[in-house]
Amino acid sequence: MNRVLLYVKDSPSARETAQELASFLKSLGKQVEIYINRRDSKEKPKKADLVVVVGGDGTFLSAARSMARYSIPIVGINEGRFGFLTEVGKQEYKEVLIGIFEGRLVPQRRKMLAAYMIRRDKRKLIGYCLNDAVVSKGTIARMVELDVYAEDDYMLRLYGDGLIVSTPTGSTAYALSAGGPIVYPLSEVILLVPICPHTLSNRPLVIPSHFSVRVVCLSPKRMAYLTLDGQRVLALQKYDVVEIKNAPYECLMYTSPHRGYFEILKEKLRWG
Repeated sequence: MNRVLLYVKDSPSARETAQELASFLKSLGKQVEIYINRRDSKEKPKKADLVVVVGGDGTFLSAARSMARYSIPIVGINEGRFGFLTEVGKQEYKEVLIGIFEGRLVPQRRKMLAAYMIRRDKRKLIGYCLNDAVVSKGTIARMVELDVYAEDDYMLRLYGDGLIVSTPTGSTAYALSAGGPIVYPLSEVILLVPICPHTLSNRPLVIPSHFSVRVVCLSPKRMAYLTLDGQRVLALQKYDVVEIKNAPYECLMYTSPHRGYFEILKEKLRWG
């Protein structure tokens, strides 16, 4: 691992940490590139042997989507507010990075989802997500109407604010706030979590990860939207079909060697 990409949140504190980190990496003989994650940036991050995210969970999700197809491992250093994915603290990043370079730490393989849209019989890849793909209502306070299929089996017609299709990693994000279960991040499953369903019997459901989920939009144009990881948004038209399935790539994610998953749940979510 000689080439290291610093994927940095566009904030003064994250930039300062990135400069300190770059100096440390160069002292180890590493080649360092710094990419500032701006919303309006047309520049694309360069390939590397390791991606170090300096920011919060939003920056980590952006990096995961950008770098997934290259199978580049990622480690997150927390410079945000929550830091569930960017779980390595500034006080321990040197130890963690040395452990990565010496091969003592092994990345976890986190499942990602791929989202496709089928409109007038034309199928198009929209993108990938590490947390969730969400079909939900727009700003107008009306319910959306969705038909949901798992594989070729019709499941239900959903009236409500929308549907979250989540990975195990995303089970502690939007899905959790909508009443979904916490799922261990290495589990081989997909979560279906209705958002404010009109029918009380529409409860969250866990299905095998090899299943393909299809969501048919029955709401008028621009009444429903597809959102990936809360960041990429696409307006849907009536009869659009959103297909969500396992992505062909995984997120290779290094975690802190000092805290296990359940300890992080207790620390971040006050679980238990």
